[in-house]
Amino acid sequence: MSKAIALLSSGDNTGQAKVELQAYLDLVPNSKIANSLLAQINTPIGDYFPAEFVAITLSNGESLSTIAKQYLGDTLQFYALAQYNNIANPGKTTIGQVIHVPLTSKAKAFIDFKIGKGMDTSSTKQDHQAGSEFQGQSGGELGAATGIEQMRLLLTEKHYWGAIQAYEQLDPANKLNDSDTRALIAAYRKSAIDSAASNPLLASTYYQQTGNLIANSGDNLLALEMFDLSLQLNSKNEISERLYAGLKSQLTDTYHRDASLAFRRQELEKAIELWQKLLLIDPEHVHAINYLSQAQRLKNKLQRLE
Repeated sequence: MSKAIALLSSGDNTGQAKVELQAYLDLVPNSKIANSLLAQINTPIGDYFPAEFVAITLSNGESLSTIAKQYLGDTLQFYALAQYNNIANPGKTTIGQVIHVPLTSKAKAFIDFKIGKGMDTSSTKQDHQAGSEFQGQSGGELGAATGIEQMRLLLTEKHYWGAIQAYEQLDPANKLNDSDTRALIAAYRKSAIDSAASNPLLASTYYQQTGNLIANSGDNLLALEMFDLSLQLNSKNEISERLYAGLKSQLTDTYHRDASLAFRRQELEKAIELWQKLLLIDPEHVHAINYLSQAQRLKNKLQRLE
């Protein structure tokens, strides 16, 4: 499925995406996502969308996927939207580009909402704000839960690219449960591994997001590892660099404090273990090196006295 999405995102002039989707449906016949994408490929665009449209101008950070999400209620309708606009490569749009959005019932409802709020309907500048307010107000199919449910469906089908897109468009007010977080961590991590060779900058961002989610779940040591992997792929990733430095400082301070406390209590094995963990993070930590040596000597001395 992910391969089919990637092909459609780049225009797929080979027909391979259709082959991939049909093969997937042989395994999962009831896949809503695969059936929806296949319908976009097979249905003449004049039958898929109404002829009436509204013209909007793309702003910074917007794409066919974000427009499809806000106006059509489904991120994955980016492909049909590209066909509607005669865009050969859906992944390549530019700031200031005019996009024709078909006036489906969902699009009309969203535009009416923007008009009611006095927002600019000729561009996407206020779409994120409008989308958050509209989802919170409308409930039902386009309500706040819709994005989460779509994300969960995509995660269940292991359609990680789509799940990541759905997650990144969620209103920050939406709270993820533990199961959501674990599934997203797996999605970002798998996407990072898969894209590392072909697109290291993208993979770096995926590892960065993996680290964020893991840190928020409380595993700072594993989060640090993810930020390190991010920086290995892109040393200029300023966000990963900042988060790595902050987390490294926090972990080393915590390990050193806890090890020192254990040492004073004569809990030597615990102190040694903590200083060893610290040195895995920062091998040149002078205090840890010195105190670890003292703890090991004292432990050996006590063992000889037994």
